[in-house]
Amino acid sequence: MSKYPYRQDREELKELLQQYSNLKNGKSHSFIEEDGFERIVDYFDEKEQFNEALQAANLAIEQYPYSGALLIKKADLLISLRKYKDALAILDQAELFDSTDTSLYILKTDAFLALDQQEKAASVLEEAIGIFEGDEKLDLLFELADV
Repeated sequence: MSKYPYRQDREELKELLQQYSNLKNGKSHSFIEEDGFERIVDYFDEKEQFNEALQAANLAIEQYPYSGALLIKKADLLISLRKYKDALAILDQAELFDSTDTSLYILKTDAFLALDQQEKAASVLEEAIGIFEGDEKLDLLFELADV
C-alpha cells in the first residue's frame, strides 16, 4: 500500500491523460481500459470542459461500443450541453446494454423534463420502480416525487 495514495492516484490520472492525448493525436496506439476512459471523461466533466469530455466519451465508445456505462456518461454530457433529444437516443441505446443502472432512468427523466414532457418522465420512473428494489427503488421514488 502506498504511503501517499492521493499522489499515486494523481500520477495515474496524469498518465491516463497523457495516453489519451497520444491516442487522440495519433501519436501512438495506446491501450486505455474502459474504466480509464471513464476516469478521463469524469476528469473533463469535473473541470466543466464538457466538449472535451464529450470528445473523450466518443473516442471511448469507439473503443468500447457495447459499454452501457460509457453511453450513460455521454448522455449525461449531452444533457449538460442541452442536447436532450440526442441524450435520449443514447440512453435508449445504453438501455440495451445495461438496464440495471438507475442513472439511466434518472437521466431519461431529466431529459424529458427539460423537453417539458412531464408525463413521459413520470412513466419512465414508474416503469423503473417496478424493476428495482431496496435503496435503488427508494432513490427512484424520490425522483418520481420531484416530478
